[in-house]
Amino acid sequence: MTSPPSKAPSAAFAELIAEPNLAIAMAIASGTGKLLLDRPDDLEVQTKSTATDVVTLMDKRAEAFIVSELGIHRPNDSILGEEGANQTGTSGLQWVIDPIDGTVNYLHKVPHWCVSIGLIEQNTGEALSGVVYVPVLDSMYISSRGLGAWVIEQGMPRRLQVSDCTDLSKALMGTGFGYSSTRRASQARVLQQVLPKVADIRRLGSCAVDLCLVADGVLDGYYERGVNAWDHAAGELIAREAGAISSGLFGKPIGNDMIVVANPAIHGDLVAILEANQADQD
Repeated sequence: MTSPPSKAPSAAFAELIAEPNLAIAMAIASGTGKLLLDRPDDLEVQTKSTATDVVTLMDKRAEAFIVSELGIHRPNDSILGEEGANQTGTSGLQWVIDPIDGTVNYLHKVPHWCVSIGLIEQNTGEALSGVVYVPVLDSMYISSRGLGAWVIEQGMPRRLQVSDCTDLSKALMGTGFGYSSTRRASQARVLQQVLPKVADIRRLGSCAVDLCLVADGVLDGYYERGVNAWDHAAGELIAREAGAISSGLFGKPIGNDMIVVANPAIHGDLVAILEANQADQD
């Protein structure tokens, strides 16, 4: 007996974008992107935890826009945002938002910054939907649990699939660095151990974008210490739905200590290197 044919890509994509919460997130991300592309001459840059941890006027405007739109469409949901949005809801669902993931890139007009909007179940922490929109490139990465992951580029959808790289020494890896000098020194120590064992490493400046590039097979894996929920709430789901494995170290789930996301063939080898070098510690 032959297996029934799999759903055609067009049907699978139609099912995905018909998911109501994802559709809301897509519309809001698109609107936020338009707002951010219309940038003023003076971004009113301020610092947060360190001199290199910056926030602009547009981070705040974008978060306010997202919160306002969610209030219209999903008034009973909770919201957690990087720039201070912290609203309690009654639905058991929480939107985890980063209005600009990659603010330094935005500030310097490097194209790899994005709007990240994720939806999770509060009682389980499970991701339900995710949208990562890169406005300069007009690339929107989307996923809902169990429905796969796609990118829409200039209006054209394409299904995402992680790479088939099986050899860590041939893998292109993504990572990121923290803002404090202590954290950066530790990450440099780990980098010295990882770099000789992979093909090369890229540091693009946006966790969410990096995770989507893993989903697309552009990067074979990604790791970073110190990322927050809003950095990966959407991108990590997109990567997993494209076939990636995600974890922390030493059997822990992903979290502020460490996130490791890679294709299944190299994930274990990458984790082993990071564990051997205590990459989850400063």
